[in-house]
Amino acid sequence: MTRVCGFLFSLILVCGGVCKDISEEWRLQNICPGSGRLCARIHEVQARIEQKLPTQGKRKLTIDQIVLNVSAPISEVDPQFLSVTIDAGDISRNWSGITFTAQRIINMARGLTPAMLRVGGTSGDFLIFNSSTEETVQRTNFTMTPQQWDEVNKFVETVGWDFVFGLNALLRTPYPNGSWDSDNARMLLSYSTSRNYTVQWELGNEPDLWGTPIPAADHAKDFLTLQDLVVQEKTLGQMLVGPDVAEILDYFTKFIESLPHGLLNATTYHHYYGRGDEAKLSQCYDVEVLDSFIHEAVSFQASSVALQPKASMWLGETSSFSGGGAPSISDTFVAGFMWLDKLGIAAVIGHKRVFRQDFIGGSYSLLDAEQNPLPDYWLSLLYKKLVGTRVLFVKDSLELGRQLRIYAHCAKPPAGFPVWL
Repeated sequence: MTRVCGFLFSLILVCGGVCKDISEEWRLQNICPGSGRLCARIHEVQARIEQKLPTQGKRKLTIDQIVLNVSAPISEVDPQFLSVTIDAGDISRNWSGITFTAQRIINMARGLTPAMLRVGGTSGDFLIFNSSTEETVQRTNFTMTPQQWDEVNKFVETVGWDFVFGLNALLRTPYPNGSWDSDNARMLLSYSTSRNYTVQWELGNEPDLWGTPIPAADHAKDFLTLQDLVVQEKTLGQMLVGPDVAEILDYFTKFIESLPHGLLNATTYHHYYGRGDEAKLSQCYDVEVLDSFIHEAVSFQASSVALQPKASMWLGETSSFSGGGAPSISDTFVAGFMWLDKLGIAAVIGHKRVFRQDFIGGSYSLLDAEQNPLPDYWLSLLYKKLVGTRVLFVKDSLELGRQLRIYAHCAKPPAGFPVWL
């Protein structure tokens, strides 16, 4: 068995040569309801987890036992599959010292192109654009100035990223159970149109965890209002993305089934392996911890395909551990096992984009607070340079208990001989 320091080895196999078109048999859009071997495999894994059947221990697999089918890709991810976030809370601290015009930052960001930047998070539901609106929740609202908005938009234009922004959904009249007050959002959309900024839009962050719950069906109505705003303000960005739930599949399901087909361009949820203040180093290579993502990813993917078949599935916010990550764990080499494994699983199951929390700042970021690249930045850079969009079949790549975890893609053109990452 191939090992690194005696630990689990997570690896991406990049295959050279010409990959054929995606076979209809392997299209993951057929996942639920569906047919075909891969669909059956995913449903089998989901059933095993839901029934809480024990696995047969940690499975050992050697290189000569790997079965790889290169005749036709099983799915294709977006060119922006690996994307990044910046937390909206950084705006309240004047971008937390991020200098968007610094050549060092620009160069490292360009290395991850093509990508999409998501600015959102919990603080986004307390953000007011260029306004002195009074406090409306049990937390202080803060203002984003036009200058701050200009800075991030000019940054994404400079580095060649796309941009999605999370609007404040907790501005409600009356608060907390009234309808969404869209006046401030209209102000921001109007300003963006006047500046020719291309921005895609989210509304609300982790609504399933809001202190005063807003029913999923009511939150869906907020998106109908947002759709009208986008049309009325003639924004250059037309995509609507949501609901960015934290963990509750039932809220996600009720939300997307309350919307007409085609309104959402992408459905989103968030995932972490645990809390940063409770994290242990051994979790980064614990196969049971890594396997926990399979069940969640399959469940959200299946619901999205069944209820919003025209929408892509995005993992809208993710890293190793939540709450800024775990110091001396999330910012070290060992967390790379989680990152590569998550990218591999997400691609096999059919997610189109994965947003890494976050680009710069906390322990779980790609760059530290001094803007130095952390190990996961280098993994992300290698991924961008080597890994293509077409996903190949690897036997047992969704099986539980794997210590050797292998995923395969066609190489990013121009393709050459096989490259191991």
